[in-house]
Amino acid sequence: MTACEVSAQPLAQEKPAGNLDSKKNNAAKIAGLVGFVNVSCDALRTDPERFKDVIGSMGVTLTDLDQGELMLKARSYLDAYRQDIPASCKRATELFGPDGKVVPGLVLPK
Repeated sequence: MTACEVSAQPLAQEKPAGNLDSKKNNAAKIAGLVGFVNVSCDALRTDPERFKDVIGSMGVTLTDLDQGELMLKARSYLDAYRQDIPASCKRATELFGPDGKVVPGLVLPK
């Protein structure tokens, strides 16, 4: 299990569902996080190149995330993060910020 699989789980409190394997589910989770951060966290932004590299390492492309079950799953994670915006923004920084414990440099200050 990768750090992404273990540490990102508390951020969204959802378990993999449907027919997605764990790598694709984690890519959807990160896509939801990226969408959430860019829309809901005033002091944060994501690094688009880092995002593409991270999901690419999971065998997923941006095109894959724009359709079907991956798109729906990413949106479900985005909605989960929105349930507590301040806490989710803080957690995104801790896990994915410049010194993040899971994917450093995915989330950056604006």
